[in-house]
Amino acid sequence: MAIDPTLQPTKPELAVLKLLWRKKSLTAREITDEVAPEFDWSYSTMRTVIERMCEKGLLRKKSADGVNVYAAAIGKVALLSRMIRDFSDRVLELDAAPSAVMFADSKLLTEEEIGELEKILRAEDRK
Repeated sequence: MAIDPTLQPTKPELAVLKLLWRKKSLTAREITDEVAPEFDWSYSTMRTVIERMCEKGLLRKKSADGVNVYAAAIGKVALLSRMIRDFSDRVLELDAAPSAVMFADSKLLTEEEIGELEKILRAEDRK
């Protein structure tokens, strides 16, 4: 399933994506154990969020030994560049996206990912 390019993940969806970017793939129970306490949600609520994320194309699901295992279906840099561009346009009304250098202290991005993000943002500015 293709991901809608205008789709912006909700706060819980972003928490799930961040977890899966770090851990690569997890079961619904493992995701719930990590993410649900932040939102004070039950396992069934988290399952609903996870399944909706699959429907939206944000997660991929595969069965392994009778258990569903989930992984991010969108890359970290791809989604973040889209979110940065959207925020720059819609909220800040900037003509160009900010430099990725401003994310140098991010705990989410490696130096390599910041470089990749910078390339994407610069390329989008030239369009």
